[in-house]
Amino acid sequence: MTSPMRRIRSGAASAMLAATLLTACQTTGAPPPPTEQARPLPPDKPASPLSDAPGRVVAQNKGWIVRAHPATKTGSAYCYATRTDDSSPLSFRATAKGAAMLVNADPHAQAKGTESRLTAIFPDGETMALEATPLPDGGVVVPVELPKYEDLFEPFMRSRAVTLQQDGGRTDIGDVNLGGSSWALNALDECRILHTDAEKS
Repeated sequence: MTSPMRRIRSGAASAMLAATLLTACQTTGAPPPPTEQARPLPPDKPASPLSDAPGRVVAQNKGWIVRAHPATKTGSAYCYATRTDDSSPLSFRATAKGAAMLVNADPHAQAKGTESRLTAIFPDGETMALEATPLPDGGVVVPVELPKYEDLFEPFMRSRAVTLQQDGGRTDIGDVNLGGSSWALNALDECRILHTDAEKS
């Protein structure tokens, strides 16, 4: 067999192979992309009566910082005192009409409506049982009427530490450093008077 004849047959075989592969690709096709599972939407956050405006630092001292949050169209002004290093589960909030102690809670979180009990045990042996309300974020809030503000918080102001327990000791929140809390609560009250009292009228 001559060399040109071999090249012709070899070319014909290559053409047949290419046509076969092309047909296979057209009939098979690429597999369809996997269908992405629809993710459930996060639950709607309950509306808060408090302002969602960023807070402005109005006082800072002794390891605490106090911020004033101005009123918005949908929320009331409030003041918020927390540790500067975010190490404490305890924070305090004040509005024109009331105050609150929060434990491990977002300051905007709204109460679930079920009663809980928070026990505060101070180093000198004094024990306080506080009526608290659970919050959706897992924390609790202890609301305080303004005339009783200083009376209720007085042990927290004069003590340097407190042990907190929830629901009769079933949940041990642990020891909380109260260093500087007297300054923080006084600064919070001053912030409330200066930055939220206009809403009383």
